[in-house]
Amino acid sequence: MEYVIAGGGAAGVTAAFTIRETDEEGRITIISKEKIPYSAVFLAELLGGEVAESNLYIRPPSLYDQMRIEIVEGEVTGFDSKRVIVNENGKDAEYAEYNYDRFLIATGSKPFIPPIKGIDKQNIFTFQTLSDAKNLRDAAGKAKNAAIIGAGPIGLEVAYTLSELGMKVRVFELLDRILPGLVEAEISEMVQKEFEGHGIEFHVGVGVEEFVGDSKVEGVVAGDTFDAEIVVLSTGVKPNIEVFSEKLDTKRGILVNRKMETSMQNVYAAGDVAEAENFFGEVCITPTWTNAVTQGKVAGLNMAGVEAYHEGSIRANIVKKSSIPVISLGLASDSIENITYKSDRIYRKAFFDDNMLVGFQSAGSWRDVSLAGVLQFLIRKKVPVKNKEEFVKRPSVFRNVWNLFFNK
Repeated sequence: MEYVIAGGGAAGVTAAFTIRETDEEGRITIISKEKIPYSAVFLAELLGGEVAESNLYIRPPSLYDQMRIEIVEGEVTGFDSKRVIVNENGKDAEYAEYNYDRFLIATGSKPFIPPIKGIDKQNIFTFQTLSDAKNLRDAAGKAKNAAIIGAGPIGLEVAYTLSELGMKVRVFELLDRILPGLVEAEISEMVQKEFEGHGIEFHVGVGVEEFVGDSKVEGVVAGDTFDAEIVVLSTGVKPNIEVFSEKLDTKRGILVNRKMETSMQNVYAAGDVAEAENFFGEVCITPTWTNAVTQGKVAGLNMAGVEAYHEGSIRANIVKKSSIPVISLGLASDSIENITYKSDRIYRKAFFDDNMLVGFQSAGSWRDVSLAGVLQFLIRKKVPVKNKEEFVKRPSVFRNVWNLFFNK
């Protein structure tokens, strides 16, 4: 059996190792832009010098050879029902063909580049890849002022890190508060005050009009003009579907069923590129590490002939680079029953459908962040919460439920 996987992120690597666990003889090829697959989750820590590059590797490099998984540096540029076309060595390379019996598309997403005047100037960065982090780190050593465009989780973590590196940091957010659409307004206020205490300046409800400077960026125009020798774009992402959209059913991403099958036989998709039904029955993209891993495992099993179905994703966002860590997962709406708990340093809000947890938000508690897996388990398994007020006050007591299931 010939397996070809486009993409060396969490979904692709998980699928490859899952296939090998089931099929000991099949040939597995990962087409990856990076020589060694890595996790982007801790890029901010790499930027800040807290971890080494090797700490980001998804699996030890030697393990791919041991498991007979070949990694080909390159990019898929075309495919049909039997083969994949790959540019192996960059723009001027000759193209290679790889035949397949099963093909997985796990090409992830790419940054959305807003149409702002001057966007093509030097020292305007995105922050999604290892190269992005390295290039930004090099530039940060020669600059005093940085502008972050977008106040989502990634933008905030980059802002916090650059501030720790001694830079004056300004964050610009088009919407009326930071972490828009992810957390309650009170959490946004808590986090903003915390960041402001570290010298980070926020401009919310403000659109960036232009990046000024000669060949290199020197400033940001957003009403007034602000100095910025470095700009980081954190303005969202979009799935890498261009190569595949003509032959597969797509909307925002590649449409898949619960087996991660696309509209073409023997072609699968998983991770940030896949548009699938989530746990609550909504068809959407869930760009999280956990979702990429679980979808990759399901895809790998089905590719190797073992029938498996994805349970559906549960959205989870975390801001970890702060003394006020944030977690937001599942559903959140004023139309859903909810209970709030507040103390001097902690804010929590839990959302319920009858006596079952469907969503959770928290700021100020590392313990709550560590409960991400337990909380998703409670939602997924529909574990009843009999005393909701006590749960919101002390969610860590539900670790015992986890232990009942997994430490029998």
